[in-house]
Amino acid sequence: MKTKTNDLAAALKNKPAVTTKELADLYHNENNQAGSASIRKRISRLKIAGQLATIRKGVYAVSKKPVYSPRNDEFTESLINTFQANYPEINACCWSSGWLNSFMIHQPARYFYLFETEPDMVETTFNLFKDSKLNVWLNPDENTMQLYVLGFLDPIIVKPLVSRAPLIKTGTATLPTLEKILVDAWTEKKIFYSIQGEELVNIFDFAFAHYTLSYSRLIGYARRRGIDQEIDRFVRKNVQPENRTFLND
Repeated sequence: MKTKTNDLAAALKNKPAVTTKELADLYHNENNQAGSASIRKRISRLKIAGQLATIRKGVYAVSKKPVYSPRNDEFTESLINTFQANYPEINACCWSSGWLNSFMIHQPARYFYLFETEPDMVETTFNLFKDSKLNVWLNPDENTMQLYVLGFLDPIIVKPLVSRAPLIKTGTATLPTLEKILVDAWTEKKIFYSIQGEELVNIFDFAFAHYTLSYSRLIGYARRRGIDQEIDRFVRKNVQPENRTFLND
């Protein structure tokens, strides 16, 4: 059974969303021997390729947008390598607030790095980086961010990693998905104090306009942080309707 990408695109033209049943019917039209396992594999491939994104169970947004793929810089790589050399079996995630710059209208003068790890390893990680003579902080408040953190070169904020956070593995590094980045930027108001208000609206709208997003993943992670209803209201109120047409399905 072969369903070409162009055939799929034509069949789903102008459809903001599609159900598992509709996809199964499409594949059965080409080969009525297609089994449920084969259909699940095809859906999985489409999701990996960024052509489908899960809205909720059994419903997918149809997208031609790319999947967001962040790139590490040398400093991020050095943090990851330092940590893994000492704690290779411990979960951790590292990223930079600078990744949001391309989503914003007003560019911040400074950015910082976030290193997230298992809750019982946060203080140990803080001491590891401190002993390495790095500029590191533990969960700073807004005042500390303004007066101290952003005044240093390559400041690092060490935080607990929320369980089952959506992450991606690239080589030896574990990075956040775009869904996690958006939810964290909305939630961590003390750390991301400079991008609240209209700038945060710009970030969300740009993300939805330019990249394939899994809404179920975004809301699922927001639920882990206890703000799923707030995030859903924020998206529906602030993201331009043409960038979230699948939510109307």
